Amino acid sequence: MKIALSAGRLNERERALLKRVADFCRDEVLPHCEQWEKEEHLPRGIFTKAGQLGLLGITAPQALGGQGMSQVAYASIIKELAQHHGALALNIAAHNALCVGHILSAGSDAQKQGYLPRLTRGEWLAAWALTEPAAGSDMGGIQTTAKETSGGWEISGRKSFITQGRSADVLIVMAATGTTATGRKAISAFIVNKRGVKPLRKIPTYGMKSSETSEIQFDRAQGELIGERGQGQEQILTLLDRGRIGIASLAVGIAQGALNAAARYALQRTQFGKPIAEFQAIQWLLADSATELAAAELLTLRAAAMQDEGLKTRKESSMAKLFAAEAATRICNRALQIHGGAGYSRGYPVERYLRDAKLCEIGEGASEIQRLVIARQVLNEAKAETLNPHNH
Repeated sequence: MKIALSAGRLNERERALLKRVADFCRDEVLPHCEQWEKEEHLPRGIFTKAGQLGLLGITAPQALGGQGMSQVAYASIIKELAQHHGALALNIAAHNALCVGHILSAGSDAQKQGYLPRLTRGEWLAAWALTEPAAGSDMGGIQTTAKETSGGWEISGRKSFITQGRSADVLIVMAATGTTATGRKAISAFIVNKRGVKPLRKIPTYGMKSSETSEIQFDRAQGELIGERGQGQEQILTLLDRGRIGIASLAVGIAQGALNAAARYALQRTQFGKPIAEFQAIQWLLADSATELAAAELLTLRAAAMQDEGLKTRKESSMAKLFAAEAATRICNRALQIHGGAGYSRGYPVERYLRDAKLCEIGEGASEIQRLVIARQVLNEAKAETLNPHNH
C-alpha cells in the first residue's frame, strides 16, 4: 500500500533518484537495520554510500556537489528512507536541512566552497548543535559562549541531544556572543572542526536507537563565524522552517511503513476462521490511518512546495510537523494494535515504528511549541487584516 502524492510534482531526474533511493533502501538498509538497532549504531559506510547516491546534498547546488533538487523532492526522499529506517532518515535529514542548509543559506563563498563539496559527497558528516541542558526552543537560555580573540573565535560550553555530535567531522554550533540593544542574548553560529569537540556520552534513547544522540563539550574550541555576529537566531528560525518539513516527512515515512505492515498483517493473520482484515474493527483502524496519513502528506507537500516558490512557511511548516508527528504516533499505535501480541514483541518492526515516531513530536520544537508558532501566526494575520481591511 502506498500513498504517493508527490510523484506529480517531481521532474524526471527527481523521480529517477527517488527510484534509486528505494533500491538503496531495499539492498543496503533493510537487510541491516535490525542489527543496527541492536548495536545502537549506524556504520559510517552507510553514509558514504548515501553520499555517493546524492542523499547528503539533495537541495544543494550541483556546482557545490549537491543534486540541486526541489524541497518537494527532498521531502519525498526523506519519506522513502523513513519507511525503511527512521534513524537513518533522521540523520540524513539533519545533515541536509540544518547542517548543509545553514552553510548554504548564511555561509560565505569561501565557507561554501570549503565545506559543502565534502559534506554533500559524504566525505564529511555534519552535526547541528543548538540544544543545551537549559536551552532548546528557548534560545535565550543558551549558556555556550563564543569570545573573539586575536586568533579568532573561541567557543566554550556544553551541548546536549545533538544528532551525530560525537561522530561528525564538522559541527555548526550556536553560541552567545554578547547582548543585543534590548538586553537579550545575541546568538551567533559557528563552524567548528571535530578536533574542537570533547565527546561526553551517547545518550540512550527510547526510539531512533541507532541514531547517535550525543552530549558534547567545547573548551575554547576554534570556530568560524557564519554570517554576521548576532544573526544566529534569525538564521535558526529560517532553517527550522525547512527542518520541520524534514521532520514532517520523517513522520509520514514512518507512518507509511507502519500502515503497510499493518495491512499486510491483517490479510495474513486469521482468527475465528478468517483473516482479521475482514473484521470491521480492523478495517476502521486502517481507514482512519490511511486518511490521516494522506492529510499529513498533503500538509507536508504544501509547505515544501511553498518553499520551492520562495514563500515563507513559518506557519505551514509548523502545521505540517505538528499534524504529521501526532498522526504518525496514532497510526503506529493502531498498527501495533492490529498486530496484537506479535506487535508488542520485537519480532515485527511495528514496535520500532511506534518508538521512532515519538521523536517527531519532540525534535526541532515539540508539538506544544508548534501550536504556539501557529497561533502566533494566525493572530498576526488577523491583526494585519484588521489594520488593512482593504487587503483582505
